[in-house]
Amino acid sequence: MPIKTTKKVTNKKVVKEETKPAVEAKKEEVKTAEVKKATKPAVEIKKEEVKPAETKKAPAKKATTKKAAKPAVEAKKEEVKPAEVKKAPAKKATTKKAAKPAVEAKKEEVKPAEKKKATAKKTTKKATTKTTTTKKVTTKKMTKEEQYAKLSLDTCLDLAKAMSMNVTRDSIIQQLILNPDVKSVSKDLVNKYQLTGKFNFEEDGYDEGLVEVLVSKVYETADIKPQKAEDLQADVDHALNYKFTDVVADGEEYKAQFDTMRKVLMIAQHKDIHDSKNLDEEIGIDVEKFVEEFMDLAYSVLKTWKYEDVDYYEHFIYAVLSQLEDLHDTYRNRIMMDVADLYILHGDYGLGDADYGYILRENQIKDYIYYRYASIYEGVDKDKAKQIANQALQFVDDRFTYYPNIIAVLEG
Repeated sequence: MPIKTTKKVTNKKVVKEETKPAVEAKKEEVKTAEVKKATKPAVEIKKEEVKPAETKKAPAKKATTKKAAKPAVEAKKEEVKPAEVKKAPAKKATTKKAAKPAVEAKKEEVKPAEKKKATAKKTTKKATTKTTTTKKVTTKKMTKEEQYAKLSLDTCLDLAKAMSMNVTRDSIIQQLILNPDVKSVSKDLVNKYQLTGKFNFEEDGYDEGLVEVLVSKVYETADIKPQKAEDLQADVDHALNYKFTDVVADGEEYKAQFDTMRKVLMIAQHKDIHDSKNLDEEIGIDVEKFVEEFMDLAYSVLKTWKYEDVDYYEHFIYAVLSQLEDLHDTYRNRIMMDVADLYILHGDYGLGDADYGYILRENQIKDYIYYRYASIYEGVDKDKAKQIANQALQFVDDRFTYYPNIIAVLEG
């Protein structure tokens, strides 16, 4: 068979070069070329090859000077390994050091074998590393949602700015206080900044889907959970007993009451309470009285605060009144006039006039509304104040309670 022929040739080469006794090796030192051609009887080769399986398993025995034939067998054992066949040919080692005893020849062959093993280990490690790197490249192909989920809150805010959104963590928290629904707030922001279809994720690295991710992360990190009812009672009692003093003190009190009202609203939202009387029982305070006190303070303080504060107050107080439906019916006209007055005082006449126009159309009894509308313009534009008062006379006469007040504005 072809396999047996290959083994014979291999063993012949090994025996030819290494099976001579140590004594004969010295005699043949001068004739190195002849050593290469020397042949041994085929009988000896067959003796070594009868049991190839045993040759592989048998542990290597120490070579002695008496039995020089054994080292040749051990050299064969070392050479049948694939790692040695590839790199370290036995011919070169034998040719250069043919004069040395067979024992030394074995030592020279063992060292390359050890080096080959180390090289094989390194190669294996390198191959493993390459495989791992290939896997990492594959896992980088994440979906848009997975990539968004890995973004930090700060990164989301930076990307929001890149999308021309004028938002901060605090501004989003304020919106969540008014409306604790993440999807609803996200939709409002997308509509406000007209983001639908404006950006492409593949090209820009973000799109309108980032907005909900941002709002979700703010919601998860913000302290907007409802407070315990008993913790609010002392704050509400303080608010109901507060007396207006000066601009600075009133401003600080407004901030405190705003925070307390926010907590009251959140309890109502989380417990799905829509009636102020039911909320009274839940937290043990007079909710309606507190709402009225809060609106009085806000109307006084926000006259001197910024326009943005008025805008936020409007959204917040409407959130409170929308949650507590019975209070909405009672105070909706009042709060609309309060907000309209504040807008006019801050120079937004268009919005203020529009609010008053809506209230006048929706109410049959108009004397008080006209009086409020005309009087707020007295400190801003007296001519317009008189014009409004004159319009009121079409609907108001001396039978109405506020007729004298309207005449006073007209004659003022």
